Amino acid sequence: MKYLSKLFLAALLIAGISACDFLDPEPISDPNNPSVEGVLNNASKAQLQNLVTGLEFRHRASTGANNIMSTFGREIYPLFGSDPRFIEQWIGTAASADAENDPTFFGSAGTYTTPYRAVLQGNVLIESANNTDAITDQERNGYLGFAKTIQAYQYLIPLNTQYSNGIRFEVSDIENLGPFLGYDEALTEINNLLDEGLSDLNAAGGSFAFSLTTGLEQFNTPSTMADLNRAIAARVAIYQEDWDAAQQAVEDAAPFFELAEGADVMNKGGYFVYGDPPDIFNPFYYVPNTSSTQLPMAHPSLIDDAEEGDLRIENKIFVREEAVALQGLSSLYQDGRFEGTGDSFPFFRNEELILIYAEALAQQNDLPGAIDAINTIRGTWGLDDFASTSQAEVIDQILHERRYSLWFEGGHRWVDMRRYDRLDELPLDGGKIYNYIERPLSEQ
Repeated sequence: MKYLSKLFLAALLIAGISACDFLDPEPISDPNNPSVEGVLNNASKAQLQNLVTGLEFRHRASTGANNIMSTFGREIYPLFGSDPRFIEQWIGTAASADAENDPTFFGSAGTYTTPYRAVLQGNVLIESANNTDAITDQERNGYLGFAKTIQAYQYLIPLNTQYSNGIRFEVSDIENLGPFLGYDEALTEINNLLDEGLSDLNAAGGSFAFSLTTGLEQFNTPSTMADLNRAIAARVAIYQEDWDAAQQAVEDAAPFFELAEGADVMNKGGYFVYGDPPDIFNPFYYVPNTSSTQLPMAHPSLIDDAEEGDLRIENKIFVREEAVALQGLSSLYQDGRFEGTGDSFPFFRNEELILIYAEALAQQNDLPGAIDAINTIRGTWGLDDFASTSQAEVIDQILHERRYSLWFEGGHRWVDMRRYDRLDELPLDGGKIYNYIERPLSEQ
Protein backbone atom coordinates (compact mmCIF):
# COMPACT_ATOMS: atom_id res chain seq x y z
CA MET A 1 0.00 0.00 0.00
CA LYS A 2 2.85 2.39 0.81
CA TYR A 3 4.25 1.63 -2.62
CA LEU A 4 1.25 3.00 -4.52
CA SER A 5 0.89 5.90 -2.11
CA LYS A 6 4.33 7.09 -3.18
CA LEU A 7 3.31 6.72 -6.80
CA PHE A 8 0.41 9.08 -6.18
CA LEU A 9 2.82 11.85 -5.25
CA ALA A 10 4.87 11.18 -8.37
CA ALA A 11 1.75 11.44 -10.52
CA LEU A 12 1.03 14.88 -9.12
CA LEU A 13 4.30 16.22 -10.46
CA ILE A 14 2.87 15.97 -13.96
CA ALA A 15 -0.44 17.37 -12.75
CA GLY A 16 1.30 20.62 -11.98
CA ILE A 17 3.70 20.63 -14.92
CA SER A 18 2.69 24.12 -15.96
CA ALA A 19 1.24 25.70 -12.86
CA CYS A 20 1.59 29.11 -14.49
CA ASP A 21 -1.48 30.17 -16.45
CA PHE A 22 -0.29 33.31 -18.18
CA LEU A 23 -3.83 34.54 -18.81
CA ASP A 24 -5.09 33.98 -15.29
CA PRO A 25 -2.11 33.43 -12.97
CA GLU A 26 -2.68 31.92 -9.56
CA PRO A 27 -0.30 32.26 -6.61
CA ILE A 28 2.01 29.29 -6.17
CA SER A 29 3.50 28.56 -2.77
CA ASP A 30 6.14 26.20 -4.14
CA PRO A 31 6.49 25.97 -7.94
CA ASN A 32 8.53 22.77 -7.67
CA ASN A 33 5.84 21.00 -5.63
CA PRO A 34 2.44 22.35 -6.66
CA SER A 35 -0.41 21.38 -4.36
CA VAL A 36 -2.96 18.85 -5.47
CA GLU A 37 -5.74 21.10 -4.18
CA GLY A 38 -4.89 23.51 -6.97
CA VAL A 39 -6.28 21.09 -9.54
CA LEU A 40 -8.77 19.04 -7.54
CA ASN A 41 -10.93 22.03 -6.62
CA ASN A 42 -12.45 24.07 -9.44
CA ALA A 43 -9.59 23.60 -11.88
CA SER A 44 -9.44 25.88 -14.90
CA LYS A 45 -9.46 24.51 -18.44
CA ALA A 46 -5.76 25.32 -18.66
CA GLN A 47 -5.09 23.19 -15.60
CA LEU A 48 -7.21 20.38 -16.97
CA GLN A 49 -5.22 20.58 -20.22
CA ASN A 50 -2.04 20.13 -18.18
CA LEU A 51 -3.53 17.01 -16.64
CA VAL A 52 -4.51 15.63 -20.05
CA THR A 53 -1.02 16.26 -21.41
CA GLY A 54 0.46 14.72 -18.27
CA LEU A 55 -1.63 11.60 -18.77
CA GLU A 56 -0.43 11.30 -22.36
CA PHE A 57 3.16 11.47 -21.19
CA ARG A 58 2.55 8.96 -18.40
CA HIS A 59 0.93 6.76 -21.04
CA ARG A 60 4.03 7.11 -23.25
CA ALA A 61 6.29 5.98 -20.43
CA SER A 62 4.72 2.51 -20.63
CA THR A 63 7.18 1.62 -23.40
CA GLY A 64 9.55 0.92 -20.52
CA ALA A 65 7.98 -2.53 -20.21
CA ASN A 66 8.69 -3.34 -23.86
CA ASN A 67 12.29 -4.51 -23.44
CA ILE A 68 11.71 -6.96 -20.59
CA MET A 69 8.46 -8.40 -21.96
CA SER A 70 9.95 -8.78 -25.44
CA THR A 71 12.97 -10.52 -23.94
CA PHE A 72 10.72 -12.96 -22.09
CA GLY A 73 9.00 -13.73 -25.41
CA ARG A 74 12.38 -14.05 -27.16
CA GLU A 75 11.59 -11.28 -29.60
CA ILE A 76 14.88 -9.62 -28.68
CA TYR A 77 18.17 -10.12 -26.92
CA PRO A 78 18.78 -7.38 -24.31
CA LEU A 79 22.40 -6.76 -25.30
CA PHE A 80 22.91 -4.03 -22.74
CA GLY A 81 26.54 -3.97 -21.66
CA SER A 82 25.84 -1.58 -18.80
CA ASP A 83 24.81 -4.44 -16.50
CA PRO A 84 25.26 -8.21 -16.88
CA ARG A 85 21.94 -8.81 -15.15
CA PHE A 86 19.95 -7.90 -18.26
CA ILE A 87 21.02 -11.22 -19.73
CA GLU A 88 21.63 -13.14 -16.53
CA GLN A 89 18.20 -12.33 -15.09
CA TRP A 90 15.97 -11.54 -18.10
CA ILE A 91 17.21 -14.41 -20.27
CA GLY A 92 17.65 -16.40 -17.07
CA THR A 93 21.19 -17.67 -17.59
CA ALA A 94 22.17 -17.10 -13.94
CA ALA A 95 21.34 -19.88 -11.49
CA SER A 96 19.78 -17.28 -9.20
CA ALA A 97 17.47 -15.88 -11.87
CA ASP A 98 13.86 -16.34 -10.78
CA ALA A 99 11.36 -13.74 -11.94
CA GLU A 100 8.46 -15.79 -10.64
CA ASN A 101 9.64 -15.85 -7.01
CA ASP A 102 12.01 -12.92 -6.58
CA PRO A 103 10.10 -9.81 -5.42
CA THR A 104 13.16 -7.68 -6.20
CA PHE A 105 13.62 -9.10 -9.70
CA PHE A 106 16.06 -6.96 -11.65
CA GLY A 107 14.70 -4.29 -13.96
CA SER A 108 11.04 -5.16 -13.48
CA ALA A 109 9.85 -2.01 -11.71
CA GLY A 110 8.77 -0.35 -14.96
CA THR A 111 6.22 -3.08 -15.56
CA TYR A 112 4.47 -2.08 -12.33
CA THR A 113 5.32 1.44 -11.20
CA THR A 114 5.06 3.13 -14.58
CA PRO A 115 1.56 1.99 -15.55
CA TYR A 116 0.23 2.74 -12.08
CA ARG A 117 1.60 6.27 -12.36
CA ALA A 118 -0.56 6.67 -15.45
CA VAL A 119 -3.56 5.18 -13.66
CA LEU A 120 -3.11 7.58 -10.75
CA GLN A 121 -2.63 10.49 -13.13
CA GLY A 122 -5.95 9.48 -14.69
CA ASN A 123 -7.58 9.50 -11.27
CA VAL A 124 -6.38 13.06 -10.68
CA LEU A 125 -7.83 14.09 -14.05
CA ILE A 126 -11.16 12.37 -13.32
CA GLU A 127 -11.49 13.92 -9.87
CA SER A 128 -10.49 17.35 -11.16
CA ALA A 129 -12.97 17.19 -14.03
CA ASN A 130 -15.73 16.14 -11.63
CA ASN A 131 -14.93 18.96 -9.19
CA THR A 132 -14.87 21.99 -11.47
CA ASP A 133 -17.45 24.45 -12.73
CA ALA A 134 -15.20 25.55 -15.59
CA ILE A 135 -16.61 22.96 -18.01
CA THR A 136 -20.03 21.79 -19.12
CA ASP A 137 -21.35 18.33 -18.34
CA GLN A 138 -20.81 17.36 -21.96
CA GLU A 139 -17.19 18.53 -21.87
CA ARG A 140 -16.72 16.72 -18.54
CA ASN A 141 -17.72 13.46 -20.17
CA GLY A 142 -14.93 13.91 -22.70
CA TYR A 143 -12.29 14.17 -19.97
CA LEU A 144 -13.70 11.15 -18.16
CA GLY A 145 -13.94 8.99 -21.27
CA PHE A 146 -10.38 9.80 -22.32
CA ALA A 147 -8.96 9.14 -18.86
CA LYS A 148 -10.75 5.80 -18.42
CA THR A 149 -9.71 4.59 -21.88
CA ILE A 150 -6.03 5.27 -21.18
CA GLN A 151 -6.28 3.81 -17.69
CA ALA A 152 -7.68 0.57 -19.07
CA TYR A 153 -4.76 0.25 -21.47
CA GLN A 154 -2.32 0.84 -18.61
CA TYR A 155 -3.90 -1.70 -16.26
CA LEU A 156 -3.20 -4.41 -18.84
CA ILE A 157 0.56 -3.93 -18.49
CA PRO A 158 0.96 -4.98 -14.83
CA LEU A 159 -1.76 -7.59 -15.32
CA ASN A 160 0.14 -9.18 -18.21
CA THR A 161 3.39 -9.22 -16.25
CA GLN A 162 1.91 -10.20 -12.87
CA TYR A 163 -0.53 -12.65 -14.50
CA SER A 164 -1.51 -15.23 -11.87
CA ASN A 165 -0.44 -12.86 -9.07
CA GLY A 166 -3.21 -10.47 -10.07
CA ILE A 167 -3.19 -6.71 -9.57
CA ARG A 168 -4.81 -4.03 -7.49
CA PHE A 169 -7.56 -2.42 -9.50
CA GLU A 170 -9.07 -0.02 -6.97
CA VAL A 171 -6.40 2.57 -6.20
CA SER A 172 -8.44 5.78 -6.10
CA ASP A 173 -8.27 5.96 -2.29
CA ILE A 174 -4.58 5.95 -1.56
CA GLU A 175 -5.13 5.34 2.14
CA ASN A 176 -7.42 2.38 1.49
CA LEU A 177 -6.24 0.50 -1.57
CA GLY A 178 -8.39 -2.29 -2.91
CA PRO A 179 -7.48 -5.98 -2.77
CA PHE A 180 -5.49 -7.85 -5.38
CA LEU A 181 -7.76 -9.27 -8.04
CA GLY A 182 -7.01 -12.46 -9.93
CA TYR A 183 -6.35 -12.39 -13.67
CA ASP A 184 -9.90 -13.09 -14.82
CA GLU A 185 -11.49 -10.79 -12.26
CA ALA A 186 -9.10 -7.98 -13.16
CA LEU A 187 -9.92 -8.37 -16.86
CA THR A 188 -13.60 -8.04 -15.99
CA GLU A 189 -12.91 -4.79 -14.10
CA ILE A 190 -10.81 -3.43 -16.97
CA ASN A 191 -13.59 -4.25 -19.40
CA ASN A 192 -16.11 -2.52 -17.13
CA LEU A 193 -13.86 0.54 -17.03
CA LEU A 194 -13.76 0.58 -20.82
CA ASP A 195 -17.55 0.36 -20.95
CA GLU A 196 -17.80 3.30 -18.55
CA GLY A 197 -15.38 5.25 -20.69
CA LEU A 198 -17.36 4.44 -23.81
CA SER A 199 -20.56 5.66 -22.17
CA ASP A 200 -18.81 8.90 -21.22
CA LEU A 201 -17.47 9.37 -24.74
CA ASN A 202 -20.87 8.75 -26.28
CA ALA A 203 -22.22 11.60 -24.13
CA ALA A 204 -19.34 13.98 -24.86
CA GLY A 205 -20.65 15.69 -27.97
CA GLY A 206 -18.78 16.24 -31.20
CA SER A 207 -15.45 17.58 -29.89
CA PHE A 208 -13.16 17.57 -26.88
CA ALA A 209 -12.56 20.65 -24.74
CA PHE A 210 -8.86 19.74 -24.69
CA SER A 211 -6.17 18.97 -27.23
CA LEU A 212 -4.05 15.86 -27.71
CA THR A 213 -0.64 15.31 -29.28
CA THR A 214 -0.26 14.28 -32.90
CA GLY A 215 0.20 10.70 -31.72
CA LEU A 216 -3.52 10.62 -30.97
CA GLU A 217 -4.65 12.76 -33.87
CA GLN A 218 -6.72 9.89 -35.22
CA PHE A 219 -8.60 9.78 -31.92
CA ASN A 220 -8.98 13.47 -31.10
CA THR A 221 -12.79 13.56 -30.95
CA PRO A 222 -15.14 11.68 -28.63
CA SER A 223 -16.39 9.42 -31.43
CA THR A 224 -12.91 8.48 -32.65
CA MET A 225 -11.60 8.03 -29.10
CA ALA A 226 -14.49 5.59 -28.74
CA ASP A 227 -12.94 3.61 -31.62
CA LEU A 228 -9.69 3.32 -29.65
CA ASN A 229 -11.70 2.36 -26.58
CA ARG A 230 -13.30 -0.50 -28.50
CA ALA A 231 -9.93 -1.57 -29.90
CA ILE A 232 -8.58 -1.95 -26.36
CA ALA A 233 -11.78 -3.81 -25.44
CA ALA A 234 -11.08 -6.22 -28.29
CA ARG A 235 -7.62 -6.91 -26.85
CA VAL A 236 -9.17 -7.54 -23.44
CA ALA A 237 -11.75 -9.88 -24.98
CA ILE A 238 -9.17 -12.19 -26.57
CA TYR A 239 -7.41 -12.40 -23.20
CA GLN A 240 -10.78 -13.42 -21.75
CA GLU A 241 -11.32 -15.88 -24.60
CA ASP A 242 -14.65 -14.19 -25.23
CA TRP A 243 -14.48 -14.55 -28.99
CA ASP A 244 -17.91 -13.15 -29.79
CA ALA A 245 -17.16 -10.03 -27.72
CA ALA A 246 -13.78 -9.69 -29.43
CA GLN A 247 -15.36 -9.80 -32.88
CA GLN A 248 -18.01 -7.27 -31.86
CA ALA A 249 -15.48 -4.91 -30.31
CA VAL A 250 -13.33 -4.97 -33.43
CA GLU A 251 -16.31 -4.23 -35.64
CA ASP A 252 -17.35 -1.42 -33.28
CA ALA A 253 -13.85 0.07 -33.60
CA ALA A 254 -14.46 0.95 -37.26
CA PRO A 255 -13.44 3.10 -39.03
CA PHE A 256 -10.21 2.65 -37.04
CA PHE A 257 -10.67 -1.02 -37.88
CA GLU A 258 -10.38 -1.45 -41.61
CA LEU A 259 -10.07 -4.84 -43.31
CA ALA A 260 -8.07 -3.77 -46.34
CA GLU A 261 -4.56 -4.18 -47.70
CA GLY A 262 -1.86 -1.54 -47.65
CA ALA A 263 0.87 -0.36 -45.29
CA ASP A 264 -0.97 2.87 -44.55
CA VAL A 265 -4.07 0.91 -43.55
CA MET A 266 -2.03 -1.39 -41.31
CA ASN A 267 -0.28 1.51 -39.59
CA LYS A 268 -3.37 3.52 -38.71
CA GLY A 269 -3.58 3.93 -34.97
CA GLY A 270 -2.23 5.47 -31.79
CA TYR A 271 1.40 6.48 -31.38
CA PHE A 272 3.74 7.86 -28.77
CA VAL A 273 5.47 10.98 -30.07
CA TYR A 274 8.94 12.26 -29.25
CA GLY A 275 10.92 15.42 -29.80
CA ASP A 276 14.03 17.40 -29.05
CA PRO A 277 15.06 18.33 -25.48
CA PRO A 278 13.48 19.11 -23.08
CA ASP A 279 11.34 16.31 -24.52
CA ILE A 280 12.87 12.85 -24.92
CA PHE A 281 14.05 10.92 -27.95
CA ASN A 282 12.48 7.72 -29.23
CA PRO A 283 14.12 5.17 -26.87
CA PHE A 284 14.19 2.46 -29.56
CA TYR A 285 16.06 4.37 -32.25
CA TYR A 286 19.75 3.60 -32.64
CA VAL A 287 22.08 4.67 -35.44
CA PRO A 288 22.55 1.75 -37.86
CA ASN A 289 25.79 -0.13 -37.17
CA THR A 290 26.32 1.85 -34.00
CA SER A 291 29.12 0.64 -31.76
CA SER A 292 26.89 1.07 -28.73
CA THR A 293 26.64 -1.93 -26.43
CA GLN A 294 23.18 -0.87 -25.26
CA LEU A 295 21.19 -2.47 -28.04
CA PRO A 296 17.97 -4.48 -28.01
CA MET A 297 18.76 -6.80 -30.91
CA ALA A 298 16.26 -8.93 -32.78
CA HIS A 299 16.36 -12.57 -31.74
CA PRO A 300 18.02 -14.52 -34.60
CA SER A 301 15.12 -16.98 -34.68
CA LEU A 302 12.89 -14.18 -35.98
CA ILE A 303 14.89 -14.14 -39.21
CA ASP A 304 15.54 -17.89 -39.28
CA ASP A 305 11.81 -18.67 -39.07
CA ALA A 306 10.64 -15.97 -41.50
CA GLU A 307 9.09 -16.74 -44.85
CA GLU A 308 11.11 -15.69 -47.88
CA GLY A 309 9.98 -12.32 -49.18
CA ASP A 310 8.23 -11.21 -45.98
CA LEU A 311 8.46 -7.42 -46.18
CA ARG A 312 7.95 -7.14 -42.44
CA ILE A 313 11.52 -8.36 -42.01
CA GLU A 314 12.77 -5.85 -44.56
CA ASN A 315 10.80 -3.03 -42.91
CA LYS A 316 11.65 -3.84 -39.31
CA ILE A 317 15.16 -5.31 -39.33
CA PHE A 318 18.51 -3.78 -40.26
CA VAL A 319 21.27 -6.31 -40.94
CA ARG A 320 24.47 -5.00 -39.39
CA GLU A 321 27.93 -5.28 -40.88
CA GLU A 322 29.12 -6.93 -37.67
CA ALA A 323 27.17 -8.85 -35.08
CA VAL A 324 26.68 -7.57 -31.55
CA ALA A 325 27.77 -10.16 -29.00
CA LEU A 326 27.48 -10.22 -25.23
CA GLN A 327 27.71 -13.02 -22.68
CA GLY A 328 27.49 -15.75 -25.28
CA LEU A 329 24.52 -14.26 -27.16
CA SER A 330 24.95 -12.76 -30.59
CA SER A 331 22.78 -11.11 -33.23
CA LEU A 332 23.32 -9.34 -36.54
CA TYR A 333 19.81 -7.94 -36.55
CA GLN A 334 19.26 -4.41 -35.34
CA ASP A 335 15.89 -2.72 -34.96
CA GLY A 336 15.41 -0.85 -38.24
CA ARG A 337 11.90 0.57 -37.81
CA PHE A 338 12.91 4.17 -37.19
CA GLU A 339 14.83 6.77 -39.15
CA GLY A 340 15.56 9.23 -36.38
CA THR A 341 15.21 10.17 -32.74
CA GLY A 342 11.92 11.97 -33.32
CA ASP A 343 10.07 9.07 -34.95
CA SER A 344 6.87 7.97 -33.21
CA PHE A 345 6.32 4.55 -31.63
CA PRO A 346 3.02 2.65 -32.04
CA PHE A 347 0.96 1.46 -29.11
CA PHE A 348 -2.08 0.20 -31.07
CA ARG A 349 -2.36 -0.24 -34.82
CA ASN A 350 -5.08 -1.45 -37.15
CA GLU A 351 -2.88 -4.42 -38.04
CA GLU A 352 -3.40 -5.76 -34.53
CA LEU A 353 -7.15 -5.28 -34.87
CA ILE A 354 -7.18 -7.30 -38.08
CA LEU A 355 -5.33 -10.12 -36.34
CA ILE A 356 -7.65 -9.98 -33.32
CA TYR A 357 -10.54 -10.21 -35.78
CA ALA A 358 -8.94 -13.23 -37.47
CA GLU A 359 -8.41 -14.94 -34.12
CA ALA A 360 -11.97 -14.28 -32.95
CA LEU A 361 -13.39 -15.68 -36.20
CA ALA A 362 -11.11 -18.73 -36.15
CA GLN A 363 -12.06 -19.55 -32.57
CA GLN A 364 -15.73 -19.40 -33.62
CA ASN A 365 -14.86 -21.75 -36.52
CA ASP A 366 -15.47 -19.12 -39.20
CA LEU A 367 -12.36 -20.25 -41.03
CA PRO A 368 -13.08 -18.51 -44.37
CA GLY A 369 -13.49 -15.18 -42.58
CA ALA A 370 -10.36 -15.73 -40.51
CA ILE A 371 -8.32 -16.72 -43.56
CA ASP A 372 -9.53 -13.65 -45.44
CA ALA A 373 -8.25 -11.45 -42.59
CA ILE A 374 -4.95 -13.35 -42.49
CA ASN A 375 -4.47 -12.88 -46.21
CA THR A 376 -5.18 -9.17 -45.94
CA ILE A 377 -2.07 -9.02 -43.75
CA ARG A 378 -0.04 -11.35 -45.94
CA GLY A 379 -0.96 -9.55 -49.16
CA THR A 380 0.20 -6.27 -47.68
CA TRP A 381 3.62 -7.69 -46.87
CA GLY A 382 4.26 -9.49 -50.16
CA LEU A 383 3.34 -13.04 -49.19
CA ASP A 384 1.21 -15.63 -50.95
CA ASP A 385 -2.24 -16.44 -49.65
CA PHE A 386 -2.62 -18.93 -46.84
CA ALA A 387 -5.18 -21.71 -47.20
CA SER A 388 -6.37 -24.38 -44.78
CA THR A 389 -9.49 -26.21 -43.62
CA SER A 390 -8.03 -26.93 -40.17
CA GLN A 391 -8.91 -24.67 -37.25
CA ALA A 392 -5.66 -25.60 -35.51
CA GLU A 393 -3.61 -24.65 -38.56
CA VAL A 394 -5.45 -21.34 -38.90
CA ILE A 395 -4.75 -20.46 -35.27
CA ASP A 396 -1.10 -21.46 -35.72
CA GLN A 397 -0.93 -19.12 -38.70
CA ILE A 398 -2.48 -16.26 -36.74
CA LEU A 399 0.18 -16.65 -34.06
CA HIS A 400 2.82 -16.62 -36.82
CA GLU A 401 1.41 -13.43 -38.30
CA ARG A 402 1.18 -11.79 -34.87
CA ARG A 403 4.82 -12.65 -34.26
CA TYR A 404 5.94 -10.70 -37.32
CA SER A 405 3.31 -7.98 -37.48
CA LEU A 406 3.58 -7.01 -33.80
CA TRP A 407 7.29 -7.62 -33.28
CA PHE A 408 8.74 -5.62 -30.38
CA GLU A 409 5.65 -3.45 -29.92
CA GLY A 410 4.83 -4.36 -26.34
CA GLY A 411 5.66 -7.97 -25.53
CA HIS A 412 2.83 -9.54 -27.53
CA ARG A 413 4.76 -12.72 -28.32
CA TRP A 414 5.24 -13.62 -24.65
CA VAL A 415 1.58 -12.98 -23.87
CA ASP A 416 0.41 -14.89 -26.95
CA MET A 417 2.50 -17.97 -26.26
CA ARG A 418 1.31 -18.01 -22.67
CA ARG A 419 -2.33 -17.60 -23.76
CA TYR A 420 -1.98 -20.74 -25.88
CA ASP A 421 0.15 -22.65 -23.35
CA ARG A 422 3.12 -22.70 -25.74
CA LEU A 423 5.84 -21.00 -23.72
CA ASP A 424 7.85 -24.22 -23.93
CA GLU A 425 8.21 -23.60 -27.67
CA LEU A 426 10.27 -20.44 -27.10
CA PRO A 427 14.09 -20.68 -27.32
CA LEU A 428 15.78 -21.12 -23.95
CA ASP A 429 19.13 -19.57 -24.99
CA GLY A 430 20.77 -21.28 -22.04
CA GLY A 431 18.29 -19.70 -19.65
CA LYS A 432 14.66 -20.10 -18.76
CA ILE A 433 11.24 -18.91 -19.83
CA TYR A 434 9.11 -17.17 -17.21
CA ASN A 435 5.34 -17.27 -16.84
CA TYR A 436 5.06 -14.07 -14.82
CA ILE A 437 6.93 -11.64 -12.55
CA GLU A 438 6.64 -11.80 -8.78
CA ARG A 439 4.76 -9.00 -7.03
CA PRO A 440 7.12 -6.19 -5.88
CA LEU A 441 8.57 -6.52 -2.40
CA SER A 442 6.73 -3.45 -1.12
CA GLU A 443 3.42 -5.02 -2.20
CA GLN A 444 4.02 -8.35 -0.45
